[in-house]
Amino acid sequence: MRERNPEGWAEAARKFALILLMPAVCAAEYHEVDDIKPFGLLDVTGHVRVGYLFDDRERGASLEKSFEQQSSWEQELFVLTKSFVYHPGFLNMDLGGGPVFVQQQFDTNVDEASNNDVLFNFLGRLNILDLKNYPVSVYYERTHPSVTTSRSGRFLVQNDAYGVRGHVTQLLRDRTTLRYAITRQEADGSGLGSVVDTSAETKSFALDSTYRNSDNITFQFDKLEQESASGSAGLPIVRSELDQEIAEVRANNVFGADEQVRISQRLRQMDQENVTTIVSTLDDRTYNGNVHWQYDGDGHAFLNLRDVTSKRDSTRQDFTDLEIGAAEQLTESTFARASLGHSTVDQTGFTRDRNSLRGAATYSRETGFGGFGISGSARAERNDQESTADEIDVFDEPLILIGTNPVDLRNEFVVPGSVVVRNADKTQTYVEGLDYRLIETGSVTSVQRLVNSSITDGETVLVDYSYSTSGTAEFDTYGSGIALSADFLRTFRAHVRYDIQDTKIRQGELTNPLNDGEIVEFGIGTTNQFLDGWTLDAQYRHLRQDLETSPFVSDQLDVSFTTSLGGTLALTLAAGLNETDYENSNEDISQVTYRIGLRGRVLRRSYLSYDAFLLDDTGGSLPRKQFRHRLNWQWSYRQMRFEMRATISEDELGVSEWNNVTVTAQLTRVF
Repeated sequence: MRERNPEGWAEAARKFALILLMPAVCAAEYHEVDDIKPFGLLDVTGHVRVGYLFDDRERGASLEKSFEQQSSWEQELFVLTKSFVYHPGFLNMDLGGGPVFVQQQFDTNVDEASNNDVLFNFLGRLNILDLKNYPVSVYYERTHPSVTTSRSGRFLVQNDAYGVRGHVTQLLRDRTTLRYAITRQEADGSGLGSVVDTSAETKSFALDSTYRNSDNITFQFDKLEQESASGSAGLPIVRSELDQEIAEVRANNVFGADEQVRISQRLRQMDQENVTTIVSTLDDRTYNGNVHWQYDGDGHAFLNLRDVTSKRDSTRQDFTDLEIGAAEQLTESTFARASLGHSTVDQTGFTRDRNSLRGAATYSRETGFGGFGISGSARAERNDQESTADEIDVFDEPLILIGTNPVDLRNEFVVPGSVVVRNADKTQTYVEGLDYRLIETGSVTSVQRLVNSSITDGETVLVDYSYSTSGTAEFDTYGSGIALSADFLRTFRAHVRYDIQDTKIRQGELTNPLNDGEIVEFGIGTTNQFLDGWTLDAQYRHLRQDLETSPFVSDQLDVSFTTSLGGTLALTLAAGLNETDYENSNEDISQVTYRIGLRGRVLRRSYLSYDAFLLDDTGGSLPRKQFRHRLNWQWSYRQMRFEMRATISEDELGVSEWNNVTVTAQLTRVF
């Protein structure tokens, strides 16, 4: 835990007394809003909160485990006064605060410790000229929220936030509003496995203007200066500095007596400099434009344009994508869509021009036994690409890593050894084999978070990597597909899909395998009620992807039963099976899942939810298992509220294990 410097009970009591006695010192009385007084008290609110936490964690291999146990009590009293000087429209104030008493006990396999903290929350907000068209708000707030992460437990963070906000309306013929804000926030705290040390200063202003009838334009500028030394306590932390400026213009226009034509545009410019052990710069400009023309009641034409220019250090990428087409409801049962497309990519070491023609149509109708639909699609592309480099670099691709679920990288044919995974603040670089592992299935590379990782469950990481280019060639790609669907006997549904892709090389040579082949999918499902209140929802799906790069066969079955246990209480029982066989990889899937859910209102004033989940996957090179119990109970009566959460979780990946038991309870009284 981060060492604190508590001011002591006496000092905290003196500060709290000032808040409580402030109205009396000012000889305040309750006043109506229209009163004009040197000082008036409008309202006094607050809350008393008592909270408890128990957190027990074990991790490691089967024979070598470490444990961490934490228990803490928190008591908080907060009083908020709403008052004014002269008149609420001239100056009204939110002033409040109160002590937070924290008692914590830590016990690990190597040490134990305890501490008692006396903290103080405070809120001060001055709202000036609220009734004018140019109000201003100045504020300062100190809070000590509890931060919970699945891998580092729960700990207190001190947040200090202050700044000024305001706006000016009725500018330029009463159609323009100016908004501005200058703020600073500092966060500081640490737990058994995580450190929070971040300061951020933001400056922003925006102009919103409307003209004609439905047209509007917005200009916004934001500047961020951030310093961070946050991260996992188990890895070295490098302080990072981020300077970022974003300017953005958005416009929407409508034309025609019946507003047949709608145009929306967005232009965004971002300049960024990130300083860690090295200096990285980014200059990024993005334009998005869309035109929608409703030429009759059943049809419309469209034009979509996206243009991106990105410069990072010594690399540059220009990307343009243009699509123009039309869509129309030909009959009550038939819908068709067609488009032409052109895209260009020009970046360091690689260029590509692509022209495409796409079309799709659907037909559906109701029948005596239910209904059916048929849809078809076709596309033709001409690609002309030139590779002057063997590899292309990718920077800061965001991935959200939840549990031990693998997440695919955006590009295929990733170069071995080029992957670097960092946290969002770039203060830490995670270690392959300890924090994550890479999985290759054909041409696709995935990132999988490991059980005892320093990456927290659900964390967003940034990934740098390189992927190989496909050589220099001109080639045509043709694709088509057909799908059938049917509903019958009121409760059953079925579908069949067939897609095919074929590539013809006109000249040159492609160095990576083509993604040609066929995809076949079919499935059947039902939703049915039986046995006086039980509902069955079941679906089976078979998928065969016979492509050159990543062929596989998959069978999935999902079944769930739902029923009411009386009143609003509902019970759900569910199970799933996934068998996936990858032809060119040993990372197959042989997974079963079970879930029990119970939720609803009980005893009139209580809400209960319970979920139990089990996942067992033995198909890959590292078998994995997840087990979760979650219980949530909420009770409220008038101004009293009680909430309890309990979680039992177990994670296994190979020989690594993680076990966690967490119980939190909180009683709050609002006054």
